[in-house]
Amino acid sequence: MPFLGANIDRAIVVAQHGLRGYAYPLGSRQEYKQSASNLDTVTANFMSFAAGFDPVNRKPTDEVYASYFESSYEEYLAMCKQLAEDCFLFQEAAIQLIVLEIVKQSEEMKAEVAAGKRCPSPYLFPLVKSNRWGRAVLALAEAFEVSLEPAVA
Repeated sequence: MPFLGANIDRAIVVAQHGLRGYAYPLGSRQEYKQSASNLDTVTANFMSFAAGFDPVNRKPTDEVYASYFESSYEEYLAMCKQLAEDCFLFQEAAIQLIVLEIVKQSEEMKAEVAAGKRCPSPYLFPLVKSNRWGRAVLALAEAFEVSLEPAVA
């Protein structure tokens, strides 16, 4: 089953919203790069929204969906490749920018931790296939042909 364009658009909008800081409906505000856990959540939720995750039935509507927490790299990559296949050119470009922004924010937060400007966080994962965040980001990067060379060097 292909990813639906409306779900892809929704995932792009929600990811951009989360990456740039946003206001909660009850009045508080999540600032830009405020939380490493927010970055992990944005990464996890991106594919859930793209797959049409239904919060009422607690499952995605797309059959190709692979769990952020439980899938292998190969399973996640297959899902990302299907997403890339189902994207229009502008959606593909937007997702490439989202992947770059996720990596950029992670690297900036890690540098802030190293400089003593931010407390360490268990949500600042290394960019490797052996953890959920790295697996998802690397699979998206591979499927959407995003070069991460400066980030992983």
